Amino acid sequence: MSNFVIFSLSRWNEEFGCNIRDISIELAKNHKVLFIDVPLKRKDRLFDTKSNRVKEVEKRAADAANIIQVSENLWHYIDFSVLESVNSIQYSWLFDLINRINNKRFAGVIKKAVEQLNFEPYILLNDNDIYNGLYLRKHLTPSLYIYYLRDRLSAMKYWQKHVTRLEPDLIRQVDMVVANSVYLAESAATLNQNSFYIGQGCAIDHFANRPRDIYIEGFTDRIKKPIVGYIGAINSERLDIQLILNVASKLKEFSFVFVGKEDNAFEKCDLHKMDNVFFTGNQDFSILPKYLYSFDVAINPQLLNDVTIGNYPRKIDEFLAAGKPVVATETPTMRPFSEYVYLAKNADEYIKMIRQAILEDSQEQQKSRKDFASTHNWKNSVEVLLKHVNLE
Repeated sequence: MSNFVIFSLSRWNEEFGCNIRDISIELAKNHKVLFIDVPLKRKDRLFDTKSNRVKEVEKRAADAANIIQVSENLWHYIDFSVLESVNSIQYSWLFDLINRINNKRFAGVIKKAVEQLNFEPYILLNDNDIYNGLYLRKHLTPSLYIYYLRDRLSAMKYWQKHVTRLEPDLIRQVDMVVANSVYLAESAATLNQNSFYIGQGCAIDHFANRPRDIYIEGFTDRIKKPIVGYIGAINSERLDIQLILNVASKLKEFSFVFVGKEDNAFEKCDLHKMDNVFFTGNQDFSILPKYLYSFDVAINPQLLNDVTIGNYPRKIDEFLAAGKPVVATETPTMRPFSEYVYLAKNADEYIKMIRQAILEDSQEQQKSRKDFASTHNWKNSVEVLLKHVNLE
């Protein structure tokens, strides 16, 4: 049994699906896991006091409970210190200076948590946190330092300024990179030969079982079928608004339902003016299967860009786990799904394939989709990770 210390861009109690939390839970079945939330930024503590993440820190501080045991081998640690906000700093030299200070502070948090739980020796697993993981080698001595690469942050507007120059340094210095898509693993391998694809899982069981009542009263029970649906973040950096407009305008006989939180571009777009397009807003994870099982076809109308090209399509596994026919934008990461998913390159192909998906759907195909999705689970992904770490 080994000790894993894990930190992430995501906090443990995120309100949405989180890869690293699922990996931590799976690792904890046979190893000890300490998940450490990166301390909040100073501006969040001062100006975002109503957010759940700040409230959680304040409650844990009031209760003097910086560490909570989640399960037999899994602990969640919150420190009450703060880090400085750095992403908006324009000057690289000033960013680096303050980020080094942040790293030293965070290393102190990790040391304190490790000592409190007697977690030496330990493997350090960094989930896509480039800034706070960049200089930890100078302050910590893990037996192995692993970088989990699951998103191309350098392609995202928010991160571009500093991540583009810093992530290659992080990838070169760690002992190992593991990625959830072949594209990302191959990209990392140009900088670190110890870069491996470990696959991905999702909450298969949550979506595989059809709810007794698949209708949301006052919503899906009143929407005309057939329904084409999407569940996930409704983000214009990832989803193609113009493509959706084209498809929905030409498939007037279909209803289009989008479940999730919209960004500003989606909130202001012409989709809201269309009679056959519906937005539900953000919904609790527990009722997402109700929406999914009300769909006749699920879609993932991605933009093809530097952000999406290497992303593992977790939502596709969730759609397939319910046996639903799926039409998705063709990307390099989607090609292994081609036997089970209709892959489209443009609006005309989406229109053709949505109609085709409904006509060709069958119980045999539904079972095949479910069986395929079931192979993408966290047990398999963690087993591959552990083999590369030489623990299996």
